[in-house]
Amino acid sequence: MERWKTERSEALLDTPWVKVRRDAVRLSNGAKIDDFYAITIRDAAAIVALDGEGCLILKREYRYCQDRELLEIPAGAFNDGETDPLAVAQRELLEETGYVSDCWEYLGQTVESSAKMTNKMHLFLARNCRKVAEQKLDETEELTVERVPLSKAVDMVMTNEICCNSSAHGILRTAWMMETRRFAETNEKCCKIDSDLL
Repeated sequence: MERWKTERSEALLDTPWVKVRRDAVRLSNGAKIDDFYAITIRDAAAIVALDGEGCLILKREYRYCQDRELLEIPAGAFNDGETDPLAVAQRELLEETGYVSDCWEYLGQTVESSAKMTNKMHLFLARNCRKVAEQKLDETEELTVERVPLSKAVDMVMTNEICCNSSAHGILRTAWMMETRRFAETNEKCCKIDSDLL
């Protein structure tokens, strides 16, 4: 399938947190769209955090745009100047939950909204998580931490109680890895992040 060609691009909004542009694009079949809108927000990292008892460390947070509380895996956006997804993931896990891990695996990138948004979500599995501190939330964050057995979290995905894309993707992927033993067997392997995948 041939890529679309951008014939014109106009920035409509440019802030540190969100950018919106209007493009004129030509499709491979010759059709033209004069007002294709693309939205860019910061890349982010999300963590499937498993403690030593096989429970997921989840967060329940009010989401204004959805006007409801949602149960999600910990996650957060890159700050200015940050380029290392693992460092972002480790920081967000500690700040949002007070948990840390010495055992990290990169699960790849997920696409949150493929039609209009350009950002990537870097997904990590953190095993043997342990609590070492209290939450250190931003002023604009209001969330609680919940421990949920992995099997129950899978059920919550299947019944749509957990409905955020990256959360559902990470939970199901982790359950599959555990069931098929496709996770690293040693800390040495587990903590090694393949930079070619980032």
